[in-house]
Amino acid sequence: MKTVLSLIKRDYILYWHDKPAVSLTFLVPIVLIYLFGSIFGGSNNTPTGIKLAFINNSDSKIAKKLESVLDTTKAFRLVKNYTDDKGNTVAFDTNSVKDYVKKGNAIAALVLPKDAFTDTSTSFRIKFYYDPKNEMEMQVVEGLLQQTIMSQMPNVFMASMQHKAETYLGMDKGMSFNRKIASLVSEYYGIDTAKILKWTTYNFSDSAMSDTSKSKANFFSDLLQLDKEQVVGKEINNPNATRSVGGWAMMFLLFALTGSSTSLFDDNKSGVILRILSAPVSRVHILWSKYLYNISLGCIQLAVLFLAGSVFFGVDIFSNVFNLILIIIAAAAASTAFGMLLASISKTAAQANGLGTFLILTMSAVGGAWFPTFILPPFVQVFSKFTIVYWSMEGFLDVLWRGANTAEILPYVGILLGIAAVVNVFSVWRFKKGNLF
Repeated sequence: MKTVLSLIKRDYILYWHDKPAVSLTFLVPIVLIYLFGSIFGGSNNTPTGIKLAFINNSDSKIAKKLESVLDTTKAFRLVKNYTDDKGNTVAFDTNSVKDYVKKGNAIAALVLPKDAFTDTSTSFRIKFYYDPKNEMEMQVVEGLLQQTIMSQMPNVFMASMQHKAETYLGMDKGMSFNRKIASLVSEYYGIDTAKILKWTTYNFSDSAMSDTSKSKANFFSDLLQLDKEQVVGKEINNPNATRSVGGWAMMFLLFALTGSSTSLFDDNKSGVILRILSAPVSRVHILWSKYLYNISLGCIQLAVLFLAGSVFFGVDIFSNVFNLILIIIAAAAASTAFGMLLASISKTAAQANGLGTFLILTMSAVGGAWFPTFILPPFVQVFSKFTIVYWSMEGFLDVLWRGANTAEILPYVGILLGIAAVVNVFSVWRFKKGNLF
């Protein structure tokens, strides 16, 4: 038994010295459990600070109350003006607010028209212009918006309900219904019945009784009239595939290029690098050849994956193919730099692959490849902007979803190439220290 325990001890010592094995066993699962738990299992996982363009053209007290509520809620951050081409700050109008959403500056725009709520209204009317670049995000935004209105403005819906009762039932029966509702609310919430009845004052005629064509089943569903208009992506054949193809392509690209970069360890171990160095070839030549090879391999891989998306799911990659190629090249350069960085800071191929698996899965999770970043905790959203996956996905979506031109994607190309340049400088410095060969 002593011998068996000694062998077990030996296995544990070897295991704890194998950093990749330890990270894959504990660190990776813990990080992913935290991320998924924060998104799907947390008690305080409601998104906050969602950017929402906003116009209030209504003079009604109800509309002003709604604006005040949205201004103070943590869920939304209202944007009421924009900077024009001359650098001036200008208040939104209907055309500019739609253009603001089209350019991706906000996920949606909320417009309260002049007739949002009048003395004769039976519902509160809102115009909603949206960009469903991410369907889940759009559903959450719409749900939060309706929840905010329903929970923070009960007087709006009490007024609408009273008005609707009188419209459907007639003046006498409607007033009787309203008094009973007011009495019930007063009983459970301790509000004076007279105050409830004074929330609104309407003048109706018995002619409302003649409108019997409407179904009473719509009595409550019509209280909030949300007129929705999609301003971007209406022509996309397969929205879900268009949204997701870039994220999955990036994750597999990172795995492929990491494996290719760490093949330097195999070349060194087999003596191939020594034989190459015996020729008139320097370390710089080897690194440049490996780097350019991996970039070309990455470009080919991404092109094939996007082509597969086009064939299988009808993703339109040809109408804006030039700008798509620019993002592909920049993403491949940044991903190759990431692989070379792992090779430069690791001592063995196993260590590089283990560290690479952890970082790639983490970047994919927080960068938006698996689910939208807006549902992540706020500090994780900040971290996501330091990942290659995030900027690559944003670039791909702008090209495929929004049809962005070359000038509009230059920030993404610049950031990805900047990441590649900084990481490459550090990697070359590490290689020159003779860490690998």
